[in-house]
Amino acid sequence: TDYVKAFANVRKANAALFAEMAKSTVRLANIAEGAHSDGCVTKLADAAQATRHVIVMFGSDADHVAVTTACTDVPLGVCDDEADATEDNINVQLLGQKAGTILIVGTATAGDLLECSANGKAVTLTGGAGNHYIVGRALNTATDDLIQVAHCMATLRAV
Repeated sequence: TDYVKAFANVRKANAALFAEMAKSTVRLANIAEGAHSDGCVTKLADAAQATRHVIVMFGSDADHVAVTTACTDVPLGVCDDEADATEDNINVQLLGQKAGTILIVGTATAGDLLECSANGKAVTLTGGAGNHYIVGRALNTATDDLIQVAHCMATLRAV
């Protein structure tokens, strides 16, 4: 009977321990669909990408992104990951949706409106003829370095 009592006490202690653990256990789901309250989505890389904080656009399909190459590309967001290979999962901070400021590699003066350019970099909005997509305003001055950006949803400016 002492054995039975000891076993019952162990069962009670284990049940209490597991109940307490269940309250503080972090549960994760590895899915990239549905609502994203943090303004970030997971996409697949169309190609290897060695630089972080570059502007990306939809790639070969809705699940993929590619680095922007010109001011006429329609930007989706900023990738703050590197992709070692095609099909790697990467995080995309959606322009105009991510809370706070974001970092983008590029060249600008504080206060400049920004557009995308070659290699996914941000540059000061140019006045040249054609379509330009504004991605935000530079909050610091940088030359081929990280720019802190007050970002917005890509806005078309036709000149």
